[in-house]
Formats: sequence, C-alpha cells, structure tokens
Amino acid sequence: MKPLASSDFVADRGIAGRIAARLVPAVRATRGFFARRRKLAMAIASILFVGGLAWAVESAGIALAQIEGQWLAAALALGFLGVILNGIELSRCAGALGKKIPAPEAINLSSVGILSNLLPIPASALVRGGALMATGATLAQSGRILLYVGLLRLSVAGAITGLALTSGPLGWPVVAGSCLASAILFALIAQVGGIISALRLLGLRIAMLAGIAIQLWFCFRALGANAGLADAALQSIAPVVGSAVGIVPGGLGVSEAIGAALALLVSGSSAMAFAALALNRLAGYACAGLTVLAFQARKAMGGR
Repeated sequence: MKPLASSDFVADRGIAGRIAARLVPAVRATRGFFARRRKLAMAIASILFVGGLAWAVESAGIALAQIEGQWLAAALALGFLGVILNGIELSRCAGALGKKIPAPEAINLSSVGILSNLLPIPASALVRGGALMATGATLAQSGRILLYVGLLRLSVAGAITGLALTSGPLGWPVVAGSCLASAILFALIAQVGGIISALRLLGLRIAMLAGIAIQLWFCFRALGANAGLADAALQSIAPVVGSAVGIVPGGLGVSEAIGAALALLVSGSSAMAFAALALNRLAGYACAGLTVLAFQARKAMGGR
C-alpha cells in the first residue's frame, strides 16, 4: 500500500482544501516525531498524570472521603451520554461517506476506542478508521472525514473556551478565529457528505463539547470546588487539545497540564483544574468500560 499524501485527503476540494493541505503535513510531522518515541512518551505522560494528580490532591486539600457522591454520579451519567454521542458521531461519519454503521455497533466501537487510548499506540484512531473501512470506505475517505471532524471538535472547543474568556482581551479574538475555522471545516465536510451531514456532525460536536463542559463542572463540584459553568467551559478545550496533539494516546497528563495552565488565565486554582480534568478522564474511562462490558454481556446472552 502506497503512503498517503496530503493531497489524498483534500484533492479537488477548492480553496478550503488547499488550506487543509498545508496543515496536514505539519500535523503529521509533529505526530510522527513523537510516534517513534511513543513508549517513552507514554511513560513520561503516565508519570506526569500520576505525579500531577498527587500534587493536585495535596495542594488543593482534596480528601477522597469528602468527594460529593451526587455530583460524581451526575458526572458519570453525563459520561454515558458522551459515550453514546461519540458512537452516533462515528455512525454519522459513515453516513457522510454514503456508508452505514448501526448506532449500537458504533457506540460499542467508540467505547473500545476510548479504552484503547490506554495503550501506547494511537489505537482509538485505528479503531474508528478501521470501522469506516470495514463498511467499504477507502483509507483516504476514512482519514479525510475523521481529520475534518477531529479539527471541527478543536475549533468548536476553542469557541466555547473563548466565550469563557470574553471578560479579557483574548476572548473575542479566540471566538472569532474558532468560528472561522469551524465555518471552513463545515464547508469541507459538506463537500464530502453534503450539507445535512455537515449540520448533523456540527450539531453533535456542539452537544458533545457542551456535555464535556457540564461534566467538568460536575467534577469541580464533586471535589468541593465552588466553580461556575464559565470555569468549566474554559477547561473544555484541554481534553481536546491534549488528544489532538497526539504526543501520547488520549493526551494523558498533557490535557490536565493544559487545564492547569489555563486556570492561571483567570487566576483560578491550577491544582483543582488538574484534579477535575483527571476525575473527568477517569469517569470517561469508567463509562466506556461499563459500556463495553454491557455489549459483551448482551452478546453472550444472545449467543445462548
């Protein structure tokens, strides 16, 4: 199989496609550098995550016995909704390519993908891409739609974070830049699968990121922090950027460190931000794991 060129993803896509073509090689080069050292990067990230969490718990004075169960339960409930929306998004990606992945199957595959981020390989992308290719989509088609949707997630998250910063000088420029990027990506997705598919994927991304912001707010409250929705919205971009840079699978430790840095912009607690993002990550893994187990149990019962 020949290596993919950036043109394979954006061929005959007009001006917007040529813009994307300039971004693909830079992203690929950066990720490729770290991919060759992925095991080392994963080890460093694990140390960063565990060490950072220990520092955050100590610095913020968090006691496990004082975690508020009702807020933690709410975060878990929203985590299951996030898992479902992730699966529906994969199903809609297939629909944009004229293929079909039933929603239940897509939810199961997306849950497996979330858990596979624990491996020292980019397994989540492989699971999602493999699922699309199993429907008959080509490697270039699968890579293109996943790239556009992944970047759309980043741009929408940027807009939400920008709105949380509108009291300062950075807020509106971030919102404007993010909205422009979202419009370009919407056009690219529409060229692949039509306006209806683009609208569906944009709506899903907005719903998913709004859910992440609310889930983070629940995590802050579970840890005893008197945080508002604006604080959680500010942090909603951290998991997205941490995953997108691709230095380590799932942005382990990186997302939490980004969140701790973002907290400084509003004179917030870096330790509490790190802890809330870590709790949000663990809740997400728990929800994905339980979803996979539920599908396995269903399969076992159906096989009898």
